Amino acid sequence: MGLYQFKIIIISIIILLLQSSLSYAKQPTIREYQIKAVFLYNFTYFVRWPPSVFESSISPFRICVLGTDPFRGLLKLAVKNETVDAHNVQIQVHSTVKNTNSCHILFISRSEVKNLRKIFKYLKQRAILTVSGIENFARDGGMIQFVNMGKNIRFYMNRRVAIKANVRISANLLYIARKVFQ
Repeated sequence: MGLYQFKIIIISIIILLLQSSLSYAKQPTIREYQIKAVFLYNFTYFVRWPPSVFESSISPFRICVLGTDPFRGLLKLAVKNETVDAHNVQIQVHSTVKNTNSCHILFISRSEVKNLRKIFKYLKQRAILTVSGIENFARDGGMIQFVNMGKNIRFYMNRRVAIKANVRISANLLYIARKVFQ
């Protein structure tokens, strides 16, 4: 087994443990978004973007938030000093989808629920991994939807949308998703 495969297995185990054992009952918002911030970064181990999404070999890897930022600094803390395939991770918050073209992961805040159709239309077939906690997000055209199940955070995935956008999701990530829309 190679180092890369070993890394994938270890991260898979960590994600499974996060899904099954972390509770955010004491401080719902803070704990919930701490966990979601870690998930967002860890998705990078299981997703591949086409090389053309980077302007150069030293361009940053951008994790963006569209709308009101529910992470309140937790996302920056989760990715501090991290890299994705030698690209430094950068966090950006945007108020309009038209500013998100350079994002690699786009977390769409609940504040954007009324704009989802417009957002999906704009992002259609762009190599941007879309993630949200908005109800029916994955079913309606997003790629990964966080779902609160009791004290745990799970996720649904829309494989079809990811394939159309040329975002390659590992079978390991698809395996641990609670529901996969094909």
